[in-house]
Amino acid sequence: AIFTLVMLGFVGGLICGAFGLGGGVIYNPALLALGLPPLVSSASGLYLVTFSKIASSVVYFIYGQLDLTYGFWLSFCASVGSVIAIYAARWYEKHSGRQSFIVWVLVFDFILAIAVMTVFGTLNLKSSVDHGLSITSFSPVCKK
Repeated sequence: AIFTLVMLGFVGGLICGAFGLGGGVIYNPALLALGLPPLVSSASGLYLVTFSKIASSVVYFIYGQLDLTYGFWLSFCASVGSVIAIYAARWYEKHSGRQSFIVWVLVFDFILAIAVMTVFGTLNLKSSVDHGLSITSFSPVCKK
């Protein structure tokens, strides 16, 4: 079991880093497949991605690209939303006796993310083509 968890962390981190995915996209379904309850899976997934988010924030802060006002407002709204969601999930679990609600929220979140990324990615590519940029050619990594 410990080998499986270590490999999950390694492979999940590698895939997330290589493709720019959020850790929850890999960790939550994998932890659910390992048999963890949905509440434990979502909490563990959030814990696993916390360290990469902190490291990213520190790098952005060092380079002066971190908007602290935006970050504080986003943190405040996310905290309020999290507290409301926790109480709503507990209420639902108590009244229905099931934790499947969290799994369906994750499924909806993934579907919504796919739809939004597809729409905005297509609009971004169309805008690039309209401005005369080639979307099929490579550009040099190092400027001369």
